[in-house]
Amino acid sequence: MKRSIFISSTTQRDALADEIRQMEIGEFGVMIKIQDGTRTTKQNSAMHVYFTLLAKELSDCGKDMRTTLREDAEIPWDSELVKKFIWRPVMQAMTGKTSTTKLERKEVSEIYEVVHRHMAQNHSVMVPFPSNEPPML
Repeated sequence: MKRSIFISSTTQRDALADEIRQMEIGEFGVMIKIQDGTRTTKQNSAMHVYFTLLAKELSDCGKDMRTTLREDAEIPWDSELVKKFIWRPVMQAMTGKTSTTKLERKEVSEIYEVVHRHMAQNHSVMVPFPSNEPPML
């Protein structure tokens, strides 16, 4: 009997571990494939909220695209410009990927950390990544 099991909670993981422990050696072969998967729908939504929040913060601080990236045009920030000129170049440099739809879950966090650190150090702009979880105090 061949079967595939998708585990998305610790309860499911523990139940499968118990089942594997009860198997007789040699009776079954078990292959485990760990797959991170692409970014979640929640991560995608959070990324776009972050783009909007960062754009607003940069604009509110008087940091248009000219002062942040280019000197030849005064262009106010919006979420698409943040994605195109800040997020995507970092994403491509770090992952070689050209689309946010191809990002793995952990890559979203890694890219955010680089963007956040750069914005904080070079522009004194700090925007936390959106989350449904309560802030840690």
